[in-house]
Amino acid sequence: MEGTKPKAGCPRAAGRVGESGMEGALVWLIYQRAPGVGRRRMAQLMRTYPDPEVAWRLGKAELAAVRGFRPDIVEALLAVRKSAEARRDAERELERARRAGLRVLCYGTRGYPERLAEIPVPPPVLYQYGPWEPDGRPVVAIVGTRRPTAYGLAVAEQLGRELAQLGAVVVSGMARGIDTAAHRGALEAGGTSVAVLGGGADVCYPQESAALYRQMRETGAILSEQPPGTAPRPENFPERNRIITGLSHGVILVEAGERSGTLITAAHAIEQDRDLFVVPGPVTSPLSRGLYKYVRDGAGLAVSAAQVLEDLGFLPSAEGPLHFTPRGLTELEQRVLGWMGSAPWWPGDLAESSGLPLPEVQACLTMLEIRSAVRRLPDGQYIRIG
Repeated sequence: MEGTKPKAGCPRAAGRVGESGMEGALVWLIYQRAPGVGRRRMAQLMRTYPDPEVAWRLGKAELAAVRGFRPDIVEALLAVRKSAEARRDAERELERARRAGLRVLCYGTRGYPERLAEIPVPPPVLYQYGPWEPDGRPVVAIVGTRRPTAYGLAVAEQLGRELAQLGAVVVSGMARGIDTAAHRGALEAGGTSVAVLGGGADVCYPQESAALYRQMRETGAILSEQPPGTAPRPENFPERNRIITGLSHGVILVEAGERSGTLITAAHAIEQDRDLFVVPGPVTSPLSRGLYKYVRDGAGLAVSAAQVLEDLGFLPSAEGPLHFTPRGLTELEQRVLGWMGSAPWWPGDLAESSGLPLPEVQACLTMLEIRSAVRRLPDGQYIRIG
């Protein structure tokens, strides 16, 4: 695309950032600059055409076929594709990321977290510091008030530590209070912790958490959908919370008042069908009242990290690491999944090793793939997810 004339393929940028590269990210960044195209319309476009290169080549009729796309939205998308200003703005954003040393994770390309891609409104582009990649370990969010009691701080830190010791990744928002305690517990145990920020990933906030920020940059991850250099703004935090829950298998709530922002995180978890857990606290405490309604509606109690992981379906295999076992599996499906471990398998080899007939194994693998317990690789092998 030069000037206002788009090329047939993906727009190209000078240089690349991370494994995902700039090109796919440039497509989504340009499209989301179209007037009237908000988060939910972008999500609908990405779900319909997840490959950014394909999305870039869509014609008017194809865009109009996307659910909820009125004629004015279609025209806006076609126009922004030709806009030299929109392209320059998107390229500047990616150049800032390159200069800051950030990875760019682009929806629809390699490296983008699979669980996050499944939520109703996934971020088109994420910026990341740190080496963490989703790798099959359980991911648990711990969130709560910025003004906790000593009990809340102690429990959040203990849960973060226990989860890390058991091999889980601890996610939170690096806010003062409960978030910081959870990160600290995980890191002190030598585990992996991930922070999702409300400002740019290159902007440490709050400043007193600089040591935690540096440690997560080195051993875990700092993530944000905000452009590099963006100062943390109040309006960004509620949307940031959907990323915390989207990355996670389960969410633990530790102390929150009846008007706490933590309740927004809980709402995202429910919308995304994530398991919700509540740390029990004094019924007389205002910081407990905001949470007990979730227990009444079916949330679990978080008594220990081991109990939470077991309730989520993570159990240690014979090899040691935690693996996810979906609920409601048949005895045969459990047997096949138990044999798989963490290595990829050809169906024939799996049948031979497990002593099961090949047709049964193939049928079982198909059902496990539908249940998102295994994934079929391009070469025909199957690998366990989680």
